[in-house]
Amino acid sequence: MSKLDYVISYETMMIETADHPEYSTKIIDKNKGIIYSKRPAKTLIKESALYHNQSIKGHIEVVKSKYPSMKKIPLMINSTLSIIMIPTSSQSNNTCKWLNFIQINKYLKEKKQTKIQFRNGEETILPISYYIFDKQMSKATKIISMYLSQKVEYKLKSEEERLKMIKELLEEYIEEEKNRERKFKT
Repeated sequence: MSKLDYVISYETMMIETADHPEYSTKIIDKNKGIIYSKRPAKTLIKESALYHNQSIKGHIEVVKSKYPSMKKIPLMINSTLSIIMIPTSSQSNNTCKWLNFIQINKYLKEKKQTKIQFRNGEETILPISYYIFDKQMSKATKIISMYLSQKVEYKLKSEEERLKMIKELLEEYIEEEKNRERKFKT
């Protein structure tokens, strides 16, 4: 691997086309700041997924089998850590930005755009309506749930154990959301 390579990780916040004559992609990383790559975003996503033993093509097939009408599919990079990249537009669109679901703290309506607040407090405004972005977040949640339910099915034996596990996951999620809201208000 060359020193320009980048692997999408938990710390990746956003990937977008670089407005630069030499580089194709601009990456915003929680720990490393802004990084530029000569690789296109789609190539970085595909290679990162393979690095984490995921297949983008296989992922899309699985999602399409469960949700045949889903478009602009969020792409799973690492199912163990729930690293899923959400596209803001069609993947073939050169202005498509990719956001790491796990790094989004909250998103707000900002006129006809959407304001994203990341977990580290950084903010960005996306040229996408709140309604469309909310739908993208909903798709990512469905996909993560699909992967989680597969893991749960393998590990649990009874229906009672499954319900208990889902209840615990929901309680943890609700508590995290309350903590995020309290932190955001201060």
